Amino acid sequence: IVRGCKSSGRQLNELSKIRKILVRTRYGPERIALGQFAFTNVDTPDTWTSYDRVTERSCAALRESKESGMEISDARMTTKPFRDCRRLAVDSRQKMFDDLIQKKVIPEEAWPEPMIEQFLIYLANMDTNNRIDMAPIGAGEREGRVASPLVARLHLHMSHGIGRSGNLTECQPKAQGSSMLAQIANEFVLQTIKLMGIPSCKGALIVPMATGMTLSLCLSSWRRSKPEAKYVIFSRIDQKSCFKSILFAGYEPITVDPIRDSETDSLKTNVEGIRSVIRNRPEQVLAVLTTTSCFAPRAPDDVLEIAKLCSEFGLYHLVNNAYGLQSRKCVELLEEASREGRIDAFVQSTDKNFLIPVGGAVVGTFKKAKVEAIAQFYPGRASAIPSRDYMITSLHLGKSGWRELLQQREELFALMKTKLEAFARSIGETVLDVPENLISLAMTLKTIPASKQTLFGSILFSRGITGARVVPSTMAKKSIEGYEFMNFGSHTAEQHVGYLNVACGIDETLSVLQIYRNPSKTLTVECKHDNVRS
Repeated sequence: IVRGCKSSGRQLNELSKIRKILVRTRYGPERIALGQFAFTNVDTPDTWTSYDRVTERSCAALRESKESGMEISDARMTTKPFRDCRRLAVDSRQKMFDDLIQKKVIPEEAWPEPMIEQFLIYLANMDTNNRIDMAPIGAGEREGRVASPLVARLHLHMSHGIGRSGNLTECQPKAQGSSMLAQIANEFVLQTIKLMGIPSCKGALIVPMATGMTLSLCLSSWRRSKPEAKYVIFSRIDQKSCFKSILFAGYEPITVDPIRDSETDSLKTNVEGIRSVIRNRPEQVLAVLTTTSCFAPRAPDDVLEIAKLCSEFGLYHLVNNAYGLQSRKCVELLEEASREGRIDAFVQSTDKNFLIPVGGAVVGTFKKAKVEAIAQFYPGRASAIPSRDYMITSLHLGKSGWRELLQQREELFALMKTKLEAFARSIGETVLDVPENLISLAMTLKTIPASKQTLFGSILFSRGITGARVVPSTMAKKSIEGYEFMNFGSHTAEQHVGYLNVACGIDETLSVLQIYRNPSKTLTVECKHDNVRS
């Protein structure tokens, strides 16, 4: 409040009055209410004098009762000072709610959890099934009826969902509170994308489907503009949902394997290979699907060059940015490519980037009309859970909280890489050099027999290292809906010595460094008279 006064040019004597009030109030709700009043009414001398006199008495009475353990009598609670304090507390809370609904801006600082819960209840009470000023007769097949009280509480009595039959962002008359929640969440997520490093983003939409299905939604929404197209070019990344999203949308994937960089261990985009495929059948290709965030040694795709290709040939460009928002490198690639080429949409996971349960994804676009077209293609109403969870998380963290998490992740990744390199040297292994990948690391496993490498991964999992992944080299072929991949999991058919993947995601803590504790010791596991040393 004092910082706000300074920024609005308040006089020093006014600041001292506000400080005096804040010092006098020691309890949270009281402090918030009185401080808000001070900030909004300090310019009016008469109001201030009256308020100063009243609050001095009421605050003293409140503190006396609190400290002595005495109950406040009904008679005293109806006196003007107490009525004024109650009114101030209610008005202050309502002002925060109204500001949030009107401005739809993530607060700089976090809201306390009771305030977030009250806001959700405030929104829920606007839905027709929760209103007390009218009888919820309904007389329809979908009126927000819920049989289990536990289910109702889990959803905070919001049961109508979001959107309408033909548009994911359209307001539902029966669910004005839920619709408002969805609008706030979409505005919040757009602000978060900009805060994370993509200021050119103009539209964002929370979709109640995970990343793979949301990629399919984007591809399907473009079908009408190019009905003769049959193919989507897929820059290979060995992740099933990304590949299957093309099939689910009704297109045939044309897979282009990455190529090994001559100076590092990185697997990079085969730009010329993709260009060659486009030249052979430009009218039959709908889009190119690229990926930013990935497991090392795969590097993020060269999104800039592919964006230029798509602009040149008039193709859609869809980017799988699954957990790329937390990576400075990934967001820089998207921002630059949007200026110099074509990106029609980029999709990211809500759970990997925004720390909420699995079940949602965010579509980002650099033109607002493009995200609106995708929203209008969604059939039916949708679950409000991802939107609700994301909004709660943003209020819980505030902008400052998001910035802090991003900074912590970058610092921890650098420390994690240093520790892993030291650990690898101590056991005769190497950390692969993939300078473009600032999320995932890969350590060779050449000292472990190929037949025992997967067992090593199981050992790590059983000891709580559930995010690590062992990738052995194999000549076997993996079939996905009739499409075969050699050496699946490695992003390439090339043979290698096997490696261990670890990643540093947002909100990771220093406890992850327990992996590298006491590297000089070896872990020996007995398995049918065979030993695996790691």
